[in-house]
Amino acid sequence: MNFNNLDNKLFWPAISFTFMVLAAAVFFPEASGTFANAGMKWVTNDIGWFIQLSGFGCLIFLLYLALSRFGNIKLGLEEDKPEFSYSSYAFMIFSAGVGAALIFWAVGEPMYYMQSPPMFTEPGTPEAAQWLITYTLFHWGPTGWAIFCLPAVPFAYYLHRLKKRNLRLSQLCKTVIGDKHANGIVGYIIDIVAIFGTLGAFSTSMGLAVDLIGSGVQNLTGIENNIYMQVGIICLFIGFYALVMFAGMKKGVSKLANACVYAAFVLGLITLFAGPTAFILSYFFDSLGVMFNNYIRMSFWTDPVQKSGFPQGWTMYYWAWYFAYLVMMGVFLARISKGRTVKQLILTTITCGSSGCAFFIAIFGSYSVYSEISGTLPILQWMSESGVSTAIIQTIKSLPLGSFILVAFLIVQFFLMSTTMTSAAMAVSMMTTKELDQNADPDVSVRMIWAVGIGAVSMAAFFMGGSIDTIKSMCVIVGLPMIILYFILSLSLMKWIKKDFPELFTKSELMSPDKASTSTSNEVLEVAKTEV
Repeated sequence: MNFNNLDNKLFWPAISFTFMVLAAAVFFPEASGTFANAGMKWVTNDIGWFIQLSGFGCLIFLLYLALSRFGNIKLGLEEDKPEFSYSSYAFMIFSAGVGAALIFWAVGEPMYYMQSPPMFTEPGTPEAAQWLITYTLFHWGPTGWAIFCLPAVPFAYYLHRLKKRNLRLSQLCKTVIGDKHANGIVGYIIDIVAIFGTLGAFSTSMGLAVDLIGSGVQNLTGIENNIYMQVGIICLFIGFYALVMFAGMKKGVSKLANACVYAAFVLGLITLFAGPTAFILSYFFDSLGVMFNNYIRMSFWTDPVQKSGFPQGWTMYYWAWYFAYLVMMGVFLARISKGRTVKQLILTTITCGSSGCAFFIAIFGSYSVYSEISGTLPILQWMSESGVSTAIIQTIKSLPLGSFILVAFLIVQFFLMSTTMTSAAMAVSMMTTKELDQNADPDVSVRMIWAVGIGAVSMAAFFMGGSIDTIKSMCVIVGLPMIILYFILSLSLMKWIKKDFPELFTKSELMSPDKASTSTSNEVLEVAKTEV
């Protein structure tokens, strides 16, 4: 393989810094745990409001872009056409953003809330029950997907409209921070932190997926879910990723995402009709109504008086975790958005991502709640005795034809996580490639070395012995500096648009940006008709 196109000045420091942090956690577990917990406490208790405000701000800013005249800006040149069908495009967005963590938390999250419910409600009461699925929908809903989507817009504009072939994050920030800082130590730190954030956030998702799949294999075969099995599962992910990458984006990633989503939805429908269908549908729509009625309250609830710790431990954690995915989601969504408009990128990501998550949360979350409150399954007891992964596996296996459905469930989880790994490796590969090809793809050699690097980071993370609290703390700390980069990217985007389409910033001008240079109103009307 040829590694001449690999940006060694960025790749090796980024991967080395990541391993240094993980090594510190391995050899100094108590000190690392204390530091992580202290960092999370400071972030959530002192400036958690800033995380929540930033998350909600992402949603408002994106809706403004999509629904204003900026939404018609094409992410590419006039002759550029979308590379993927709309269904494949939506499926890739969804599968890249959720991984195996979605169903993990679709079952686990309501069970945690059942023990410590939000909004000052008492455990076991009807008032508490209405929030179990509501908050899970909220955490996997529009705000979270807006955080995923926002960096994709400037990345896509930079890649497809400006036709830049070096995606170092510092170069996108150059318009705001200046050439001197972007090409100096400040830019270097930005790139290192961005890659570290991607690796750190992804390793938490990988940890959940591997533990869940390992628990399922143990249940079916009796083979212990130990470190050897977990390392073996990660190696399978790397090997499968290699096959997908050699097949390419259209034949590999796109088809994998399509198969993944179709299989996952079939699994969801089987669970829906095999379980308490009426309860699942009623509970979901009731929870959806509660969420819509309280969306603003939930978005800004910090609980400063009673100090239950719920928004700090959950909402702020989720938003910080999503912010840490800046490079992964931003670059990957940008790569597949050539020929789309700003409106299409934003609305597809937010609506399809949120709707897909709601589908699985409605089914698996409602089924777990029904099973626990009806006494059909002792899910809380399973969680207490053996952990969340085991409880999820037991819950899935309780369905009719449980063993068959469990096998299908594990396969779907593997494919979902493979798609997420593909997007992560693709993103950091694009960022550490000196010059992308005309299709904006990094060299296969660069993609493969990052696949091995991501796998190695994930393996190392297992030796941390990290509990759920440690994982949360890492995500919060990593996600915080990313928020600043979100602001910088947003400013850069608006500066680029103002330079390319100055007429869009005048109140009297409502022309389509794709035809902004066209002088006659008749041509503008013709463009509008064509787009409609």
